[in-house]
Amino acid sequence: MFEGKETMAGNLWQPLIAVDRECFGCGLENPHGLQMCFESNGTTLRSTVKMEQRFRGWSNLIHGGILSTMLDEMMGWTVMILTGKFMLTRTMQVAFKRPVYIGAVLTVTGSIKERVSEKRVLVKAEIRDEGGLVCAESEGEFALFTREQFLRMGIMPEEDLAAMAAAIS
Repeated sequence: MFEGKETMAGNLWQPLIAVDRECFGCGLENPHGLQMCFESNGTTLRSTVKMEQRFRGWSNLIHGGILSTMLDEMMGWTVMILTGKFMLTRTMQVAFKRPVYIGAVLTVTGSIKERVSEKRVLVKAEIRDEGGLVCAESEGEFALFTREQFLRMGIMPEEDLAAMAAAIS
């Protein structure tokens, strides 16, 4: 099932399974989406994404909203996988460092910056190009929820929630 890739620190990168097949960020069956696939080494998550023409903004640049979505998706997954809780984005700040062009292959990473309380966590993410240069970075505050709280809010059907809970535990 899993063939881990060893990092320089000796930690294995384990692929993660997306549950929502239609999500714009991670839905592998969404033809218009980013189709981000994630892996974790226990302290950091990462995803590699090729920037296709459909993500175009002005001229031959990738739209900043797409880059922001990639950062938000990474931070959300980071929270769920590393805390085992469900989450919603409360705030997010993005800094664009350099242009990203159509055809670029980007690596997005995320990690927990600080556990503020049982209900809040600060997360950071960045996007690097093939040369390792930072193209965009973000920090966000995420609200944490239990499965029962998410169920009461009606955010997703119970069967999807159960599958997601199994994936993040």
